[in-house]
Amino acid sequence: MLRNILLRGRAPQPTTPAPPVSRPAARPPRREPARHAVAASALALVMAGLGLAVPATASGAPDAAPDAAPAAVSRLGTSGNQIVDAAGTPVQLRGVSVLAPRHNAECPECHPRPISDVIDMTVSDGWQSDVVRLPVTVWGSLSVQENVERYVDPYVQQAVDLGIYIIVDLHHVSDYGSTGVPRSAVSEFWDYVAPLYADVPNVIYEVFNEPVAPASWSTWKSYIQPVVDDIRAVAPQTLLLVGSPQWSTYVNQAAADPVAGNDIAYVYHLYPNQGDATAANLDARFGNAARQIPVILTEFGWNPPGEFSDPTVTVGTTSGWGIPLRQYLDARPHISWTAWIFDNYWKPQMFDHDWNLLGGEHQGAMIKAWLADQPYASPCASHAAVGATAVASSAGGTSGAAKAVDGDCTNAGRWLSAEGDTTPTLTITLDAPTVVDQVDVYSGYVGGGAVNVLRDFAVEVHTAAGWQQAASFQDNTRGLVSAPGPAAAVDQVRLVVTDPSDYTPDVARVFEVAVRTP
Repeated sequence: MLRNILLRGRAPQPTTPAPPVSRPAARPPRREPARHAVAASALALVMAGLGLAVPATASGAPDAAPDAAPAAVSRLGTSGNQIVDAAGTPVQLRGVSVLAPRHNAECPECHPRPISDVIDMTVSDGWQSDVVRLPVTVWGSLSVQENVERYVDPYVQQAVDLGIYIIVDLHHVSDYGSTGVPRSAVSEFWDYVAPLYADVPNVIYEVFNEPVAPASWSTWKSYIQPVVDDIRAVAPQTLLLVGSPQWSTYVNQAAADPVAGNDIAYVYHLYPNQGDATAANLDARFGNAARQIPVILTEFGWNPPGEFSDPTVTVGTTSGWGIPLRQYLDARPHISWTAWIFDNYWKPQMFDHDWNLLGGEHQGAMIKAWLADQPYASPCASHAAVGATAVASSAGGTSGAAKAVDGDCTNAGRWLSAEGDTTPTLTITLDAPTVVDQVDVYSGYVGGGAVNVLRDFAVEVHTAAGWQQAASFQDNTRGLVSAPGPAAAVDQVRLVVTDPSDYTPDVARVFEVAVRTP
């Protein structure tokens, strides 16, 4: 589902071993794009790939940018349930979506950067995207040609220069057919775009971002098949990404009745509102289908409740949702992905308004580490109170007090107070007096929203001088809040809740009380 808050993203396992999956070939050392030479470079790459002579300058030498030539990428296609390169080697694409360029000035306080600079960022400073997804919104008075010339072509040519793939994403989030976007509007876009980049191997076409309703695969297939056929007539080898109804979540139906045509992968969009990132849940949603057909997640993302997350769809944490999802996808490299969204405005963003990378339980720092194949530990997994003695005023079922200090911030690792306990209290006794920098309180439900988090509560600490309040919170809507530690050593921490939540049942839901030391 499109996460821009203003514009509202079965078969048995194979019996033979799957071939190894690789990332696309490594890019050459980072260099600044020579914008004036990009179009010529793209043409040269295409002609060379076709075995044609590259036009020469008046001096007889090939016309080239003043520095090293861009790295050619392999034409991508599909084989079985895999995306493959021209040699037939399975490839896992991993990257990010950027902001639709037409919307780059909608948030003046967000300090907008040129989209060309943002795309450069996705392959620099430790970011290692090998694909960038470019949403193309077509609403307004611009013609398709004007829209493409302003908001697509410069970035396609930039991707060629950088030696990365780019997904041209027709970014409708709408019903389709008689009650929504007419097929003629989709065809108009692709009739212009499909032949334009048919010979550029860097370019991938995502045919329709998120059709919503009718919620019928057969109706959708009848709607989109003629569009696919028309694209194939002029771009016979371009990798196509096909979405599905209900915000691109019907890949199970696609696996049972695929769209006709070659080199097609199927899109799934995943957010925490669809449930825990467990293997059982993800298999049922798209993992089982990915054993039969090529599947790519062109949108997924999360942030804790607060200003950087949609209040109902994208609410999640790195500990409780992001890390389990990474583990799942890393074990299934036949599933490619682009994370949503490399931006400081559309939600769930990876940067704050000043372009500082959001870390901790926000998704930005983990996505960056993931792209670089670097580890990223759960922020709630290691702190001074893990395994400490915890006593609660009540507990719901088996969700006892010990789960508030077990280092597990998934839904299964929460302390829940009992219904009827109107002032739940949790007391944690540390192994020894400890200087505390801050106390982080994680609350709520992964896949829930701001209504599930602790509403009114206080964090208290016990020192040699007795109990004192470190911080209090009223009308809270955040899934993670922090209280400062005192100057003296602490031997106990207490959570006193006076309003558990805005949800029914009205109980305290606490993932972790993390005691941080300097």
